[in-house]
Amino acid sequence: MTILALDTAGSLCAAALYDPQTQQLLAEVSHDIGKGHAELLLDYVAQCFEAAKISRNEVSRIVVNIGPGSFTGVRVGVSAARGFGLALSCPVIGVSGFEALCHEMQAGAPAQSVLIALSAYRGDIYAQGFDADGIASTTPLAGSAAELLPVLQQLGDDYALAGSGAEQLQTAEGSERRIISASAYASIGTFARLAAQREAGMPPEPLYMRGPDVKPQTGFALPRRQSDQERG
Repeated sequence: MTILALDTAGSLCAAALYDPQTQQLLAEVSHDIGKGHAELLLDYVAQCFEAAKISRNEVSRIVVNIGPGSFTGVRVGVSAARGFGLALSCPVIGVSGFEALCHEMQAGAPAQSVLIALSAYRGDIYAQGFDADGIASTTPLAGSAAELLPVLQQLGDDYALAGSGAEQLQTAEGSERRIISASAYASIGTFARLAAQREAGMPPEPLYMRGPDVKPQTGFALPRRQSDQERG
């Protein structure tokens, strides 16, 4: 069994092939590109197959980062994963960036409850809490540091912080709460390893924390043309 892993949720564009029997990455391509994931992802996947020297028919499972992240990036990754799943007749598993980062944090700090906090657009934070067993203790949350602070305090002092928004929350709290890591991303290998442990289910859906930041233009409306009846 070989797992194809994809991540386009943030500024990273990443693809990897993973062998769960040997627990080794067979190939990985990952670059911080900012934008343009749709143009590069398929090439990265092709590079992985070439480096691993295996055929696409050897893939038996696909995993994708379902978010949080940019609206377009998340959509690109999930759509590509589902397309590969249909083409290769194999299940597709969604893993959130929250889950992947929690897994990495708890590998270095076993049995540690943690709130994953990720810096988001316009100073907001995306966050989710996980208990000492890695089980989600909150739903995915989005808001300012001030809005999320009550949630953190309700979770309790035993919760550490991790992620690119951790320091922002620590400052808002005015505390010395432990920060495990300030990383904004989990490695593509972590998504593959988590997928190897999960049962296949329904095709993944994007984790959109906010709606698309698109507003209708104003000031460009054409005047309504009157009918002959209205003109008298």
